[in-house]
This record gives sequence, C-alpha cells and structure tokens, in this order.
Amino acid sequence: MTVQERSIDRTELYLADEIFCRSGVQIVPITKIDFGASGAASSDRTRKKIMDLYFEAVHGNLQKYRSWCVKVY
Repeated sequence: MTVQERSIDRTELYLADEIFCRSGVQIVPITKIDFGASGAASSDRTRKKIMDLYFEAVHGNLQKYRSWCVKVY
C-alpha cells in the first residue's frame, strides 16, 4: 500500500471511495461530510486492512514494528 501525506481539497472527500481518520485507539470511518452522508461509508476495506495491521503491530506480532512497542508490567 502506498501512502501519501498531503493537504487535500474538500472536493476530494466527496469523491473518495473510503474516508477514515486515526483516533487515539483505532482507525475510525468518517460517515458524514458537511452534514450529509458520505458515499464512502458503504465500504471500509482499506480501513479494515490498516486497522488489522495496526493491532498486529501494537501487540508485538510483527517483527518490523517491534521497536515501536514498550513492555508494560
């Protein structure tokens, strides 16, 4: 998955297949834009993949991201 971080125009939100944001504990779908339902609300394949990866990483199950984890006793 390729990730690009940049500012976006509001019109891109209206055309998006999926819209989500990061909260303190997980990846959350955005279901409304400007008080109207988002067309992106019907699909969340990418969010699910990212959320699964996130939980695998924070539970120390992925060697690649183990340096991000700190044991809490």
